Amino acid sequence: MKQIHYFLLQIIFLTTTALSSACQSSTGFPGVYAGVRLSLNPLGGGMNRTDEVFLLRKDKTFTDELNKKDWKTAIRGTYEIKGSDLLLKYSNGDKSKFTITKAGNLDAGTFVLFKMNLDNSIPKGSYQFKFISGSGGISNGTTYVGSSAKRVLNFDGAGSFTTDRESTTVIAGDNIGGGTNAKSDGKGKYNLKDGTLTLKYDNGTTTTHSFFASAGDGKNKAMAVVDGSFYFTEDVNKEHSNKKTSVNKKLPGANEIFKNLRTVYGGTALDNVKTYIVQAEFSGIKLTSYNDLAQNRFRNEMYNQGKLIAVEQVNANGGWMWSNGKKTITTKERLEETIYNDHIGVLGLRKQNEAAFSKGIVKATKDGYAVSFGVDGHTFVYIVDSRFNILGDSYQIGNKKQINAYSNNKTIGGIKMPFTTVSGDGKNKITINYKSVEFNKPLSTNWKEM
Repeated sequence: MKQIHYFLLQIIFLTTTALSSACQSSTGFPGVYAGVRLSLNPLGGGMNRTDEVFLLRKDKTFTDELNKKDWKTAIRGTYEIKGSDLLLKYSNGDKSKFTITKAGNLDAGTFVLFKMNLDNSIPKGSYQFKFISGSGGISNGTTYVGSSAKRVLNFDGAGSFTTDRESTTVIAGDNIGGGTNAKSDGKGKYNLKDGTLTLKYDNGTTTTHSFFASAGDGKNKAMAVVDGSFYFTEDVNKEHSNKKTSVNKKLPGANEIFKNLRTVYGGTALDNVKTYIVQAEFSGIKLTSYNDLAQNRFRNEMYNQGKLIAVEQVNANGGWMWSNGKKTITTKERLEETIYNDHIGVLGLRKQNEAAFSKGIVKATKDGYAVSFGVDGHTFVYIVDSRFNILGDSYQIGNKKQINAYSNNKTIGGIKMPFTTVSGDGKNKITINYKSVEFNKPLSTNWKEM
C-alpha cells in the first residue's frame, strides 16, 4: 500500500502544535529556535518529519547543526531582520525566510520555530527519545540497521543522572523478529552551562552535548533538545507494562499466516478495492491522497490554509512532484519503489500477493511472528502478533529502506484499517493521524499536471 506505513514500536506523537504548547515564547533575539518541518513522504501518502533547531547569535551568525561538537562557534551563515521577516543566508548560497510572529516565534509557512528557554536549568524528570534510525544514541555511536531505538536520560534535579538505551530489531537478517536488547549506559553527575550539557560518568567517561530545555506546565510535559533532537518526559513504568514473554511452540507456515491475516483484515473485500482516498491533517496542513488501483496511479495533494503547496502524481509510465512552484520528474528508483511497496501494509494482503508471501521465512517474536520474503531481489517483512494483527512491517527496495508501525484500527467497508501510522527511513520519522479512509468512491481530483 503506497500511502499507509507502520512500524512495531509506539513513537512519541510530535507535531508543531505540541511544540507550540511545550515551548515558551519570547519576542527577544537572538536565541535557540526549534520546530518540525513536515514534507511529503517519498513512499507516497505518508509524511516525513525533520527536527529543525537554529542557534541565532548576537553577531548575526547562525548554525543549524547543534549535533556537531563545534556548534558554539561553527558558522553556517548569517541572518538579518527586515521588518517582520527574518532572512537566513547560508554560506553555500542557500536562503530561507521566516516571518516573525507577534509571539516572537518564526513562521516558515509550513512549519513554525518556537523559542527555547536559556536559563541553564534541567527540569527534574526522565527524558526519552524514541526513534527509527540507522544509528545509535547520543553517545554510543552504535549502528542499528533497520531497528527502533530508545535513549533515556534521567535527571534528579540535584546534579545526578542515569542513562539507559533499548533497541528492537525488525527487518531481515539473523536478528529478525522484534527481539529487544536493553542496556544501562551508566550513571554519574551532570552540569549545564551556556547550552552545554556535561555528563561525567562514574566510570570516568565524560561526554558533552548541546542542551536546551522547556519546563512545560500543568498540561504539557517538559521537553529538551539534545544535540538537535527532541526528548520528552514520559512515565517510564508504562514502558514496561503489558510485556509478553515468548513461549516455545510450533511455528505456523507463511501461507497459514497469510490466510489468517486476510481473515482478520477483510478477506475478499481487500481484492475488491479499486480506488481509495485517504485524508489526514498535521497542525493545519491537510493531505489528501487519491489512489486508483485499476489504472495503477496515485496523486497526493498537500494544503496549508487552503493553499495548495505540494503535489506528487505517479502512474505506471512515470510521474512528477511539484513543490514551492518547482517541478521535478520522478526518478526510476522512485517508480520502482511505488511498484514494489504494494507488498506491504493491509492491501499487501490481496490475493495477488499470496504466492510471494507464502514463500517467506517465519520466525518467532516475543509477540507472535515475523515473516520475511523476497520479490525480484527486494526484501519485505511483516511483524504480527499471535492473534494475527499486523504490528508493523518493513521493506528494502533497492537502496531504499522503510519501517512502519500500526495502531488505532477501525473497520471501513469490511476492511480493518489502522488510522494512526508511524514511518521512518533512518533519517526522518513522522506520526500521522488519518481523518478518513474511503474505498471505491469516485476520485474527486482531475489528475491535472502542474
